[in-house]
Amino acid sequence: MELNSIKLAILDIDGVVIKGRTPIPEAIEGIKLLKEKGINVVYLTNNSTRTRKRLAELLGDIGIDISISDIFTSSYLTALYLEREADKSVRIFIVGEEGIVFELEELGFKNLFWSNYEPPIDYVIVGMDRNFNFQKLTYAQQAIFSGARFIATNIDPTFPTENGIIPGGGSIVKAVETASRKQPVVIGKPEIVGLKLILTQFDIEDPKEVILIGDRIETDLIAGKRLGCKTGIVLSGITSKEELEDLEASLKPDFCGENLLDLLGGEDYEDRI
Repeated sequence: MELNSIKLAILDIDGVVIKGRTPIPEAIEGIKLLKEKGINVVYLTNNSTRTRKRLAELLGDIGIDISISDIFTSSYLTALYLEREADKSVRIFIVGEEGIVFELEELGFKNLFWSNYEPPIDYVIVGMDRNFNFQKLTYAQQAIFSGARFIATNIDPTFPTENGIIPGGGSIVKAVETASRKQPVVIGKPEIVGLKLILTQFDIEDPKEVILIGDRIETDLIAGKRLGCKTGIVLSGITSKEELEDLEASLKPDFCGENLLDLLGGEDYEDRI
């Protein structure tokens, strides 16, 4: 794989680097290879539940040299988006977990409601919530009916773990969307709102200097295509080789591999199948 033109590698985390808390060994070697080539490596996940601090600790524990500034979660990107969009005094109802709450608090948003509901609400932010229930759905619906803006951290329908695939944050977003009859602003992949924020932080104007590597066609691959950067898909997460083979030509990734190290050492996509 030709890396000379690449300045920034954006790696999905779940399914590319880890599964749940279990490291994918070849990914760690692949990350070392990218850094040896002088390429900036950052980590992008649609998972909104973990804080960047917890993710940095998790990745550090498995042998990855990393700082918090290398990590971009959909929660953090949502907070960055809202910082540009709104005053810090806005009132936000959250359907989600600590990742969303922490990142908003870190950027100075104080009027946050997730265990209670106190209208009026200016924004409803929805992500993965393993304590989601009918009451939270009702609160989100009522806030949006009353004029609150609806933001989704991501729309992943499923989530890979070491024990198999479970429902993802997109399942919850869809419930709120159905109940409120409103479509959200989506920050995470496959939308490119968050990706543009990352490129801005690295002063990159040409997306062709970036490669986005993930394990999902419907999020990672589509996001890369929309952004106009190089794309890579690994088979260590959600996507199978058969699914890649069935894609129409315009949607095929630039590179693929069984895992990150295999992808980096391999040929382009068309030469591998």
